Amino acid sequence: MKITIAQINPTIGDVEKNFDKIELAIEKGIKDNSDLIVFPEMSILGFPPFDLLNRKNIKEKIENSIEKILRKNYPIGILIGSPYYTSHGIYNSAYLFYKNTLSRVDKFLFAKDPLLQNLYFQCGNPEFVEFNNHKIGIFIGDDLLQCDNIVSLKEYLYQVDLIIMLSSSFYYLGKRKEKIEKVKNIAKNFNKKIIYVNQVGGNGELIFEGGSFIISEKGDLIFESKIFVEDITTINLENLSLNSYKEEDISFIYNGLVLGVRDYFRKSGFEKAVIGLSGGIDSAVVACIAKEALREEKVLGVSMPSIYTSKESIEDAKELSKNLNINFRIVSIKDIFYSYLKELNPSLSPIMDIAEENLQSRIRGNLLMFISNRENYIVLATGNRSEALTGYCTLYGDTAGSLEVIGDIYKTTVYKLAEYINKEREIIPKNIIMKAPSAELRPNQKDEDSLPPYSILDPILTAYVDENKSEEEIINLGLPKEIVRSVIEKVEKSEYKRRQIPPVLRIRSKNPLRERILPLVYKII
Repeated sequence: MKITIAQINPTIGDVEKNFDKIELAIEKGIKDNSDLIVFPEMSILGFPPFDLLNRKNIKEKIENSIEKILRKNYPIGILIGSPYYTSHGIYNSAYLFYKNTLSRVDKFLFAKDPLLQNLYFQCGNPEFVEFNNHKIGIFIGDDLLQCDNIVSLKEYLYQVDLIIMLSSSFYYLGKRKEKIEKVKNIAKNFNKKIIYVNQVGGNGELIFEGGSFIISEKGDLIFESKIFVEDITTINLENLSLNSYKEEDISFIYNGLVLGVRDYFRKSGFEKAVIGLSGGIDSAVVACIAKEALREEKVLGVSMPSIYTSKESIEDAKELSKNLNINFRIVSIKDIFYSYLKELNPSLSPIMDIAEENLQSRIRGNLLMFISNRENYIVLATGNRSEALTGYCTLYGDTAGSLEVIGDIYKTTVYKLAEYINKEREIIPKNIIMKAPSAELRPNQKDEDSLPPYSILDPILTAYVDENKSEEEIINLGLPKEIVRSVIEKVEKSEYKRRQIPPVLRIRSKNPLRERILPLVYKII
């Protein structure tokens, strides 16, 4: 049997454009003499739609699209994910169109899901569809991979000839290996070939890597689609050979973030990005990602020196912009800062406390937002995960923006991204990478004045936040007791800041909406 895997990049809510994309893929499948074309979960509407599901006009557009496919009577089987509306609720479904017939299978497994699908969809029943004398078991999403009692499905799994999984599985670093290994085990244990078709693209904070694949009855990888790009490929199920999937490395993070930024702009209708270039490593990496995603003429870097900004930082920002060939300007905040001090410090004697430090950051945020409003740019924030978790950021200052590009990346990983960007030639000036990180908000300031070295900080944050380890467990890893205690305190006291940070592109967090669902105000335990 020849199957076309249609790994497409739908836009949530844009049913008409998604349908155009679907039609083009179907035409390619027909041209390739394919028997069946398979699309990802919720391809017609896009995923995750959340409350869009409840809009009447969305329901009508989806039903019209399904009717169009039926009327066209394509000479190819079409398996596609879409909502199914009934008087008693909505189902996350897979439709099989073939000639004048229409079959439907509904999602029936709902594992623990950070996207809260169980709040929107009813639960169906395990069913299979028949196509070309094959009984095909259909699973929607990744819930089969998280099923605690897969043995309870053995009767269903044994009676089908082929398993197809329609998925919209968001990416985080390490997930592909986990996912492929789980599918391999199921295929081998039940002696079934499994076709896994995944959505690709960025949808808000979420990034979908695509990477659709096929596992043989023996548990071997025999096909893999491209990663982070659309891919419509026709294959003969009987003529596939052993394959090996690409190991995840720093390139996955970089390419995923580029895709996330590109689709954030494209799907929102935005075109231009402005970035505050401090001469530091974070803004440099964000600028590189933005240029790759949007093209050089669509990116503006702005250096906003204060009385504490070194000449080197200005020159580093300027050199970076030249290397990227992006637009660049310098807007000094010195006079604006002095005018604030004159009003706020009537004694004419600067106090030089944290209020004056943060004031500089907030002036910069205001300038970027002014440029955004006046010249139709979207502000990209440049904070990293290490700063956000410890509260080492300024509300309404360096947190200003529409999207946090590297907000899910620890500082030590930011340096690895810089090395990756410079792998062929020096794009990020060496001085930016080598100098000690500093916000330059007071004389001779360094990040390590307020935080432990990132080589110590990031392992503590990883253990505490990502791995949910206790203070005692972290100390037992050989990390300094007082530093561990101090870092945990910073994390617990800065929840209110994290709530106000812009949307973050999720590239390494397992929970795409919020890693730790905590009350806004609570007693630190």
